[in-house]
Amino acid sequence: MDSTERFLAKKLKLKVNRQKSAVAKPQERKFLGFSFTSGRELKIKLSDKAAKSVKSRIKKITRRSRGISLLQVIKELSEYLRGWFGYYKGLFKRPPSSEI
Repeated sequence: MDSTERFLAKKLKLKVNRQKSAVAKPQERKFLGFSFTSGRELKIKLSDKAAKSVKSRIKKITRRSRGISLLQVIKELSEYLRGWFGYYKGLFKRPPSSEI
């Protein structure tokens, strides 16, 4: 970590926040809602925290006790999911036509 920090400070003129930074295997780190699988092939996946967050938000939007119309619920949910899928679009690629 020290050599990496020196390089970033001297060459790139960047300051490293030691509380947020770590040197670890990709499977052990989470980054902006993404994490990585362990195994022979390294794959990007949705982090557990991000999955819980989206489930919680969907439950909040679709609660029956909100007192709003079904059309309003659908509008809010579609806006949220459109943005969410736009951000995480790399995780949900369609398989090549040969796999269908």
